[in-house]
Amino acid sequence: MFSGIKNLGWTLKKSAILNKDAPSDNRYASYEYFKDKTKKSLKNNDMDSFNEIVDIFLQRVSISVSNSIKDDEEKAYVIDFLVSLGDIVITPIKQFIEKQHVIAHPIEIMLAIVGKDKTLGFLDSVLTTEDTLFDDPLVEKRVEILKQFAGSTYESVLSKTLIFINDSDDRLVIASIRFIRDYVFKHGDSAMDDVAQILTVKFVDQDTSARIRMELLNVFVTQEWKIKGVKKQFEELLPDGYYINSQGYIRTISKITGS
Repeated sequence: MFSGIKNLGWTLKKSAILNKDAPSDNRYASYEYFKDKTKKSLKNNDMDSFNEIVDIFLQRVSISVSNSIKDDEEKAYVIDFLVSLGDIVITPIKQFIEKQHVIAHPIEIMLAIVGKDKTLGFLDSVLTTEDTLFDDPLVEKRVEILKQFAGSTYESVLSKTLIFINDSDDRLVIASIRFIRDYVFKHGDSAMDDVAQILTVKFVDQDTSARIRMELLNVFVTQEWKIKGVKKQFEELLPDGYYINSQGYIRTISKITGS
């Protein structure tokens, strides 16, 4: 058993893995060290040590070293190793995603092991809606999670994005609007009209920036939603090249024919 033991070798090897400026050879030597420790921890059923090692590897794939080519190679090396371990790494991966903010590669590993449905179900559970502070790192986490749901139908995530579109951080607002843009509404879904109304109000709000309006506009065009109730007000805010046709749909000037 070596659970929790911070011997000199362990500490130095961990430092080498997480040192962005260390020579790549040093990091590879550390990878091999911890791969050996992984095998021993599993053989001894020492799950505390195993989980700690997985966490170190996950920290590594969540940072970038100075040499981008080496960085990609090393991340692929670590990711392949973690995926090869199978379901046993899912618990420490979930724990990492729950507590950390840079999670793209841990999600990638989880997807490779348990598939999309289980991964998205878990990500939905960790997508919280509490207020964020300016430049809060939690925003980056939420943006990454929302990317994973592109083109899916998750009503619980949809309801969360309707909260996020009023966030003070444009990154989260844009990610939420793009999620709605690509959302697969069920035929006759009553939620569609409610969402369209919320986005319409957001579009005509005088405090909404031009950048956010463009993102909202893309939703109406992609989803083929009619503009209802505020057609004139909405049209006055359209950028050059767009108009609302007689049926209430947004069109571009290049598509006038047959509109």
